[in-house]
Order: sequence, then structure tokens, then C-alpha cells
Amino acid sequence: MIGLLAFCAAPVALAAQRSQTISTAGTTLRVPEGWHAAVARTPACDPERLIVVSSAPLRISSGGQLAPSRTGQVLILLLEDRYRQDRPSGDLRRPAHFSITWKILVRVKPICGNPDTPAFMRYFKTHSRYVGFIVYPGAHVGSNTRSKTLAVMDSLRVSA
Repeated sequence: MIGLLAFCAAPVALAAQRSQTISTAGTTLRVPEGWHAAVARTPACDPERLIVVSSAPLRISSGGQLAPSRTGQVLILLLEDRYRQDRPSGDLRRPAHFSITWKILVRVKPICGNPDTPAFMRYFKTHSRYVGFIVYPGAHVGSNTRSKTLAVMDSLRVSA
């Protein structure tokens, strides 16, 4: 019986180990198996793009332009706002777990090669840094991809 329980639990343990991590500038994200990620810094921009994660292969032009998500896919940007004049305001507490209102998206000004499609945006202050996510979902994102998107966001670690 114990052997059967161990055998049944093994795929779960292996799946948890198959994620990869990606780090830059004191930030780290855990990326699910089968997803794609890259350090894609834009230091001349504010907010600065740090990391790009996608449920599909990344499509980044040589000039840094990101292609929008296709049907069923999600593109996640990790950004850091550095300049005082346009710093995020409002509730800047980091949530214990991120959530996305998938049906209420906004059009975010497309700067520094970011897509010009509806998105979810959430900034917070941690370790004296203003860090945020912009999530660009394609149409008809399934529950599995939604769940993995939130897991990526929750996995964020930031140092000073």
C-alpha cells in the first residue's frame, strides 16, 4: 500500500521539480515546465522591463518589440518603475497571492516594445522597489494556463 502511495505521488513531485527559475536585477521567477522565459531588460525605459514569461514560445523582435499573445496563450512582463515623477500610487501592498480579473482588462500604453493589447496590471512596493506585472492574455485562456500564470506571479522573489 505504501509503495502504491509513493508511486501515485511521484508524478506530482516530479512535476514540481520540472519548473525552472529565471533571475535578473535581484528578482527571480519560477517558470512552469513547457513555458518560455527570458531576461529582456529595457534599461532606457521606465518602467524597465526585467523578465518576460510566456505560455508559448517568445516572439521578440531584434528591436525588443514583443508580439501579443495568441488565442489561449499568456504573456507576463515583470517590470520595475524607477523614476519618481510617474511612480505607481494607490494600494502598493504585495498580495499574499495574486489574482487577475480576466474579464476586466485595460489597454496599457504600449511603451518600449510592449504589446498594444488589453492587459492586467498590478504594481506593488517591496524592499524599497516598485515592481509590477503586466499580463497580456490572448482570447480564451484556459483554466490550466490561468492557474500557471498566477503561480508564476506568486513565485516572484525580490531582494533590495
